[in-house]
Amino acid sequence: MNNIWGDMAQYDPVTWNWIIAIYLFMAGLSAGSILIGIGLRWYRSEEDRKAVKGSCAEESAILKAAAIISPIAISLGLACLVFDLTKPFHFWLILINYNFESVMALGVLALLAYSPLGIAYALIVLRDELPKWKLGFLLPVAQILMPFRKAIEVLLFILAIGVGAYTGFLISAMNAYPMLNTAVLPALFLVSGLSAGAAANSIVALLMFNVDSHDKELSKMHGLELPVMATEIMFLFMLFCALYFKGGAAAVALASLTTGVWASVFWIGVVGIGFGIPLLSMLMPASTRHTKTAMIVVACSGLTGVLALRHFIIYAGQSYIH
Repeated sequence: MNNIWGDMAQYDPVTWNWIIAIYLFMAGLSAGSILIGIGLRWYRSEEDRKAVKGSCAEESAILKAAAIISPIAISLGLACLVFDLTKPFHFWLILINYNFESVMALGVLALLAYSPLGIAYALIVLRDELPKWKLGFLLPVAQILMPFRKAIEVLLFILAIGVGAYTGFLISAMNAYPMLNTAVLPALFLVSGLSAGAAANSIVALLMFNVDSHDKELSKMHGLELPVMATEIMFLFMLFCALYFKGGAAAVALASLTTGVWASVFWIGVVGIGFGIPLLSMLMPASTRHTKTAMIVVACSGLTGVLALRHFIIYAGQSYIH
């Protein structure tokens, strides 16, 4: 084969590519959005409960946004995962063959329960919107599911935590790669998923449901931004400290922060856009910061940062081998 045009895949250390990075992003986004939506519903103040009880506004715009985002994001993520398989039309074999010592098998079980529960919960939360979207034929299904709402909600919340952390466990099982083989990744992926979920919820609530930028639920969600971002930064710091103190090949992997294209992705995409823009927005006057345009720009920067983080971890992580 011509060496100029030949396949160099045999020399490429990257076995998981951008499709897997998108899957990891979508799974985290799905879990994070529904965790935020349900969490805010559970912690809604008593005054807010009384104000909305029995009205069409009983479901907040944030929860409606989460109910839309969660099943769509996980479906797109799973489509990416199936597409990446060597034999994508044989994906069903994964659903009937389980090795309970495998992280992937346990993750498939969680996703198998999480995905239909997410759709069922979406029907419950969006029951008032279904006729407007010409989906009124699904109303009887939503009514059947209503008595089971609490059970579905609790199960979905627990499974969302599992799905959000599972993506980190999945790649941390790759023992050959020091940056990936660390216990910090599940926590980092779960927290960054919360960040992405909150950002996506904001965008959908503002654009689809015309929620006011001073909405109470929206304000509560934005109140989570700083602590979630601080936790994300802390986990990143812990990841790099763990590599440094391990020494050897692990310490060498820190070169991904200073050399190559993935260093640029980290500093520009993750730090500059993902952390920098939201933090700088907090310095703006409240009148500007709380406008719809500013909130959407900040939310988009947050999503970009999380997507860049997934790509950085996947590609830079596979570039350094024990």
